[in-house]
Parts: sequence; structure tokens; C-alpha cells
Amino acid sequence: MRLVTLFTASSIVALALLTVAPALHAFDATGTWHGKWSCTQFDGTKTTDGNKTSTMLITQTGDTLAINLDTGEFLYNGRALADVKKPTTQGEVVLVACDNDNIPCVGGLSEIIRAKVKTRENSFKATLRGVSTFEDNVPEVGTCKYSFKRDDQSDPHVAACP
Repeated sequence: MRLVTLFTASSIVALALLTVAPALHAFDATGTWHGKWSCTQFDGTKTTDGNKTSTMLITQTGDTLAINLDTGEFLYNGRALADVKKPTTQGEVVLVACDNDNIPCVGGLSEIIRAKVKTRENSFKATLRGVSTFEDNVPEVGTCKYSFKRDDQSDPHVAACP
């Protein structure tokens, strides 16, 4: 009876190991991106801001991202989340501003961005479209929209936030 139990337990372990899904390899967002962003904010009065000629630099290592938006005006750390059906060509990213703090409207800018990324295999062509919510020490709160296309897949060597 003990031999049967041992055999059954080892069979279950072997079966479990065979059914574990392989790790997904995320798409690669590394490169230089050009596009635009626009924000609507409220500080007692509704206002808008944006940049129609924005440049975003992304360095991706594994599924970790470091982002420099508009020549260092905005810096982010991020994570790539691969789409299960098309992991090497699409998914989403979450980006967190380097200056994020936990006291609204007192410290610097706190922002989190969620964006959809689509890439093409064997091509630099890619798109990134996203939205964010932010607050800062003006004090104000707001939302932004982002739309970018990749022009170059060369690594710009952006350093991650400390």
C-alpha cells in the first residue's frame, strides 16, 4: 500500500510540473518614440496642457522599463505585461513617476500610466497608447492621454529611477 501511495504522489508531482505554463517573454519596447500627450487638470479651475512634439526614450531589460519623457522632464520606472495570446508583439505597460510620494498635493508629481503597446516582429515599428492619473503640489489633480510611435529601436540607455 505504501508503494502505491508513493507512486501516486510522485505521479502527481510530475504531472504538475508538466502542466506549468512556460514564462512569457514580453514584447520589447526599447527605443526612441515620438508622439503627443495632453492633460486636463483641476486646481480649482479646469485647465489643459500638453506636448504635440513629445519624445520618449525607453530602455527595457527583461520586463523592466526605464523611461525618459521630454528630455528628462518626466522620468518613470515601469513593467511590461505580455499579452498571453501574442506575448512577443503586444501587451501593456504600467509606468510609475520617479517622484511619486504618498501625500497627495504636497510632494512632487505623482503619476501612474497604463498603456497598451503593439510591436511588430523584425521591425522597429510599434505603437504605445495610454492614460494616466496624476497629482502634484500646485495643488492639482488631472488625467493625461498618451499616443506614441517608435522611430528607432536602438537602446537609448535610460537609467532606472533610484
